[in-house]
Amino acid sequence: MKFVRIPLAVGVIYSSDGNFKPKTISVNGQIFSIDRVLYKKNYCPKSVPAIAPIEFTVMVEGEIKRIYFEQDTGKWFSVKKVLKSNEGQSNFTQ
Repeated sequence: MKFVRIPLAVGVIYSSDGNFKPKTISVNGQIFSIDRVLYKKNYCPKSVPAIAPIEFTVMVEGEIKRIYFEQDTGKWFSVKKVLKSNEGQSNFTQ
């Protein structure tokens, strides 16, 4: 078993003071609304390579999810545990 990064397209709201908040997540053509942001912290998951990301713990359709934003690259991602047989398939909704 290993972990992989799942790239995400995230709709973000920016405020006039430069803060931002994720509002939607798009994975494999499906769009999910973020009900609310529960936590935001600087945290780098140990299981995948990343460049100083911000971790957002969010509520999506009643489930808690963790998504990450790398400010240096401008990329959003999630982390998924995979077996060799299904590597690279998105499992964001499970």
